[in-house]
Amino acid sequence: MYHMKKIHESTLTHRIAAFICGLCLLLILLITSFQAVCYWIPDWWRNEYAKYDTPSNVRGEMSLDDAVHVTEDMLEYCIGRLDTLDDTEATIDGVTKPFFTDREKSHLADCRVLFRKGLRARVIACLLLAAFVIYIYTHNGKNTPSLLAKGYLKSLVFIVMIAAVIAVLCVIDFTMVFTEFHHIFFDNDLWILYPDKDQLINIMQEDVFSDAAMWIAGIWLAAAALFAAVSAVILRRGRTAAYSVNSGVE
Repeated sequence: MYHMKKIHESTLTHRIAAFICGLCLLLILLITSFQAVCYWIPDWWRNEYAKYDTPSNVRGEMSLDDAVHVTEDMLEYCIGRLDTLDDTEATIDGVTKPFFTDREKSHLADCRVLFRKGLRARVIACLLLAAFVIYIYTHNGKNTPSLLAKGYLKSLVFIVMIAAVIAVLCVIDFTMVFTEFHHIFFDNDLWILYPDKDQLINIMQEDVFSDAAMWIAGIWLAAAALFAAVSAVILRRGRTAAYSVNSGVE
């Protein structure tokens, strides 16, 4: 009885480890999807700004090129490839001057911290994923793929349920979700900007944020579905092999 209990506890531990592997992989995919939309898709911001005629939302006359330029500088700063936004300029009403106010730069400094924490979280998730895969393999050998596949599918169901709730809330009231996001991740009110004082809020329109969220979710879901399909194939082959062994079929 004691031996059976130890086996059960060991199996449960391995299943939990596989579930954590799934969560780590999904986090890696989410952060990578975010990075893909913000940095890797050619002309994504330009197309969005053209779609919503963003320059016309700015106080004064500003070109699409300048709107894209200040956004690219902002993103480079947030990810750590640009040290300051003091030199980021734009031409508005024929006058070239620094684009970001002190309040905007302070808020973007907070965003920079958040961005870089996200990148570090992805590195940690990769290390945890590797460590747990090794742990599972050393105890399960050839059964590791099936165990990981089951853990991934369970973690995917768990995350999709949470994501579905968030998606419904976004459809009902995106502004509310957007506001609560800032309340959770920022400990000050610097993210509250004013259209008559701060140009950042005029170029980063809610429609653009909404589209970005949809793109990120779409890329993440596509990648997650691909891994789910691979997991399903692994489990199906495992069941087929087990049936063949039990049936005495070579």
